[in-house]
Amino acid sequence: MTHDDRLRHLLSDAVSDIDPADRIEELRASVRSSSRVVPAAQPRSWYAAAGIVATAAVIGVVAFVTHLASDRSTDLGPASDGGTVLPSATATALDTALPLPKGGPGPADTSIYYLGAGPDGTVLYRELGTPAPGSSRLDDAITGLMTDPSDPDYRTPWRERWLTRATDDGRLITVEVGRAPRTRPPAMTPRDATEAVQQVVYTLQAAAQEREKVRFVHHGRPLASLLGVPVDRPVGARQATRVLSLMSISSPAQGARVPRGVLAVDGVNNAYRADVVVRLVRHGITYVERPAAATGTYDPSRMFPWRVSLSTEALPPGRYTLVAANGSGDRGRDTRTVVLQ
Repeated sequence: MTHDDRLRHLLSDAVSDIDPADRIEELRASVRSSSRVVPAAQPRSWYAAAGIVATAAVIGVVAFVTHLASDRSTDLGPASDGGTVLPSATATALDTALPLPKGGPGPADTSIYYLGAGPDGTVLYRELGTPAPGSSRLDDAITGLMTDPSDPDYRTPWRERWLTRATDDGRLITVEVGRAPRTRPPAMTPRDATEAVQQVVYTLQAAAQEREKVRFVHHGRPLASLLGVPVDRPVGARQATRVLSLMSISSPAQGARVPRGVLAVDGVNNAYRADVVVRLVRHGITYVERPAAATGTYDPSRMFPWRVSLSTEALPPGRYTLVAANGSGDRGRDTRTVVLQ
């Protein structure tokens, strides 16, 4: 018997003993105008009892269906272009959903945001790194903003000495601006300029682990504009779903060499129904494809973590492209290159 047959059978059993034939008259009577005072307590009718029975039955069916759905996590994944059933993977959601910039990197990680292509223009992607020995998180953030990302799909407009240092007094993050142009460079679009300023804000907030606003100064005096973007007042992080990519892989890192067996992939996203689809692709052929679910959705001010484990033991060694995308027709996609050894 299939899952659908079992579901229809259970639903039929749950409601087969309930007869609601006269309920409509009772409902009509309840809304007719009447001067009769209704006592505070009435004997429970058989309709109420039947409703309780039906509710309990439906709850039982839902629990059973949920159990059936959870059992499907062990199904084999889809076939490749060649028609062979591929190794499966299991999807596990993290326990909590934390607002950006928190959530994802551990205390030893640095989060640097970079510009990249999105479906409607430039957006920010997050790349994790290892802090330099003896440096502060804010120092690492400033250095990272002016360092090219490891992922070739990302880029940074900040050049050497454009930013010099950052401090945090617990209320505001202050960044000292060096040679960065105050007006927008001719080759930079207005959106790129806005995203570049937000790149600094998100990166420094991640370093401080606080949602403090960022003040841009030169020799201690506030700037009026930076890259043509007004910064005469402290700048806060704009809405996450307007600035960030709706999908971002946190690990593995770009170019990571990983042993075959189980490949753990995690990241953050914001998608309708929290759907995530992760694929491992080589030479245009999908070798593994599995769904996952983020810990939440529907909050435009934050991203939500997700995690999926891919079984790679049976795959040939070599270079693969890891693709994570939002499901249910939502936009948002990120990629990584990994090498299975």
